[in-house]
Amino acid sequence: MTDELDLLREANPVSAGTGPWRDRPLDARAELLLRRLPSRDRGRRTVRRVIWSLEAVAAATVLALALTVSGTPSSAVAASRPVPLVAHASRADVSLAEIVRRARTAAAESPGKSERGSHVQSWALSMKSGEDPVTLPRESLTKWNADGSGFTLEVATDPRHPGRPVIEDGPPPRTVHEGKVLSEVRYPPGINGANQSYFEDPPAGASALREYLAVWSPGADRDPEELLSAIGSFRSVWTPGPRHRADIVTLLSGIEGLRPAGRVTDRLGREGQGFRFTSTPGARYLIVLDPDDGGVLDIEETFSQDDPEYRVKAGDVMSYTAYIS
Repeated sequence: MTDELDLLREANPVSAGTGPWRDRPLDARAELLLRRLPSRDRGRRTVRRVIWSLEAVAAATVLALALTVSGTPSSAVAASRPVPLVAHASRADVSLAEIVRRARTAAAESPGKSERGSHVQSWALSMKSGEDPVTLPRESLTKWNADGSGFTLEVATDPRHPGRPVIEDGPPPRTVHEGKVLSEVRYPPGINGANQSYFEDPPAGASALREYLAVWSPGADRDPEELLSAIGSFRSVWTPGPRHRADIVTLLSGIEGLRPAGRVTDRLGREGQGFRFTSTPGARYLIVLDPDDGGVLDIEETFSQDDPEYRVKAGDVMSYTAYIS
């Protein structure tokens, strides 16, 4: 493990304080904010649930500077903001019911086993009244070994090329293209994810999985939006095997208001089947599934209405996560 992380450091193309990034190492507050990007305030039901406090925005600005290439954060950030994914409906679309059938068939033939660990790429907006939103792109890789040891690596994606992966999943894993290692966390033997949510092995069966998700995401057992959020969080901790892929897509099929959107080519060039869900008020979700096995490829959240105070418009991307593995 030590050798792998040493190689990661050597592969990091930009050292702190040098190169075009002209950054400094992230302080503890900025790293904490980075880790909280995919989370949301469960108790609020407006687009402002993603707006941080003035103190948090100040720390986020430090982080944003670490992600810019030029000396002008606004220009680099504007270039890095992704446009919404586009879905194209056609007769070739695969229905959600058919995807569920395929996923269950695959699970029956080979149940497989879910693996603790993930490889994801994500973006999220930091917003402040009267100012342009800041996009914070990152990619993270978490791996666990048989003895319970593991590591998490987080890398800033190149804002000039949003969507381009910057971690190659080894062995050993290494950074590729232009990126900046933001944080590394090593876990000693025996920990095995116990400091994370969803650390216990997930149960089999859609109903049991829903209850499991609700332990860490209260409301996931009764609220569609919370269920979507919980599925996204779970995918950031686990790489589901065939059985749990079938359970997840079964849960999705039970969400009232989840509508087919059409075929989607995601930001990693993968073809998937898109489904939309609009919450009340403020947000619209696009869930992209692998039509063959039901795997969740992407979850994108966009604004469903304009909000001039925070300089966002309906259709702007609020957050986006691509599940690489």
